[in-house]
Amino acid sequence: MSEETVTKSKWTARRKILVSFLILVGISLVVIMPTLFWELHEANKALHGFCDALIAKQYKSAYDLTSKEFQASVDFQRFTKVHDDLTVRMGDLKSVEITHSEVKDQDGWHGTAETTMNFAHGSLNFTYILKKNDGHWKVYSYHED
Repeated sequence: MSEETVTKSKWTARRKILVSFLILVGISLVVIMPTLFWELHEANKALHGFCDALIAKQYKSAYDLTSKEFQASVDFQRFTKVHDDLTVRMGDLKSVEITHSEVKDQDGWHGTAETTMNFAHGSLNFTYILKKNDGHWKVYSYHED
């Protein structure tokens, strides 16, 4: 018997199935993971833009980074009042740290981000929901935890 024959006989049907499965999983990861990382990057970038506008008190710019659904339920005047009231309560917004974020593609892209918003007089935790519409990530909703 040659070495090649001995090597081939060691590959059982179970091992062939397992290796085939692992190859399929590996290919799937190579295809899916870059898309997930890209969408997570884009969602976080949109959230940073929103928060940077809040820090600069450019409320119109921040409001423009919210979804149509958000804008249908919260008009600009109310949006501005909420953030002005938050500034009175906590002081100026200084920075926002994203502590955890994730995205999913279920009936369209959705994301969740947990943040710590650092104000002049303390910090508050907020959860943001983001949604991708027309190729752009937008803030869909957010609330203080």
